[in-house]
Amino acid sequence: MANTFKFVDWLTMESLRILVNKLETAQFFNTDYNKEFKREFAVGETVRVKLPQRFLIRDGLGYSPQAIRRLNTTVVMDQIFGVDFEWDSVEKALKMERGDEDIRREYIDPAMAQIANEIDSRAALFAYQNTNNLVGVLGTDPTTMTTFQQARGRLVDLACPPKGSKGMIIPTQINTSLVPTFTTTSSASFHPGPELTRQWKEGLIGTMSGFEWYESVNLYSHTAGTWAGAVTVNGAGQSGSTLNINCTSGDTFKLGDIFSIANVNMVNPMSRRIVGTVTKQFVITQALTATGSTETLNISPAIEGPGSQYQNVDALAIDTAALTLFPGTSSPNGKSGIQALALHRDAFALVGVKLELPTAVEMSAQHRDPKTGLAVRFIRQFDAVQSKMVNRFDILCGFGKLYADNCAVRVQAG
Repeated sequence: MANTFKFVDWLTMESLRILVNKLETAQFFNTDYNKEFKREFAVGETVRVKLPQRFLIRDGLGYSPQAIRRLNTTVVMDQIFGVDFEWDSVEKALKMERGDEDIRREYIDPAMAQIANEIDSRAALFAYQNTNNLVGVLGTDPTTMTTFQQARGRLVDLACPPKGSKGMIIPTQINTSLVPTFTTTSSASFHPGPELTRQWKEGLIGTMSGFEWYESVNLYSHTAGTWAGAVTVNGAGQSGSTLNINCTSGDTFKLGDIFSIANVNMVNPMSRRIVGTVTKQFVITQALTATGSTETLNISPAIEGPGSQYQNVDALAIDTAALTLFPGTSSPNGKSGIQALALHRDAFALVGVKLELPTAVEMSAQHRDPKTGLAVRFIRQFDAVQSKMVNRFDILCGFGKLYADNCAVRVQAG
């Protein structure tokens, strides 16, 4: 029995180690909040993460108290998935006299690779659908570093923390087109040796412009909605996470569509002054097909005008101010393009929690990574109805939006 416990403990710990080391997009999600959620959670349970308070400056000596207005974000533990296998196909092989390396290579590594890919895929979907900033042209691959420098500049303008890991997650076709440019231009002479070697030998960009670059096949393509005519603001002075609009019946507003509003400019969240020449961009958080000439959009971030502790625009929209779908893209209606991601780790949260660990089974174990919070549960149980041994790996996690408005940019690609 002691050997059995030793085996299952090793199995879950080794699975967790392999899983964490295979993450790409998800490694740029903030996992600091995991230490607050150590108990076992039920699927679908919701946790709230408080965000820091912001204040306005008082001018002079006069006392001017401000209300405490703590914002919070919601993380829903709804990402439950795993890998299952049966006794006859795998367990019998595990009982054979093989070493740990064989078990790791033939069974654990493929299972964890699949789970890691699923985490990354879901993380990429959550990130793109909740990121409101964009650079580039929808449906067109960037061919120079200019677009990526614009993404970096946007993060700086929006007070993204200069410290902390930042990732640039790009599709393979962009990596294919950019790397030869870097290795054949004169700028390569001034590139750090290790990164240049990596470009030549591995075909990877490495670290550049403050980002760690990764190519990923898990990025999503987005197809923009279609607007038959002008879409405008219906009612001046609106703030909050909804926007009343004038539109045409049949217009489609897709989850993940980005738009701007005329003369509503972005401001630095600390100085609260206009930065750059970019109008504030918003993302639609709930799909909608217009059934009349007026509708209400759910948007992110919430519009916070002058006087707010969380001000993010220089002015609230006037009545009939025009909306622009995918600013920078001509005729965006129905266009599609892959959504590359520039992420600082404070844009989104990844919270991993433990599942209930049953005892009335032949074998069970669960281990949680102290850094990422991700937990892997392994259970083995005999199914008397089917007359087979059931083996399963399970993971439960959730995603949350932290400072996406300040720390994430979608880079448009083809």
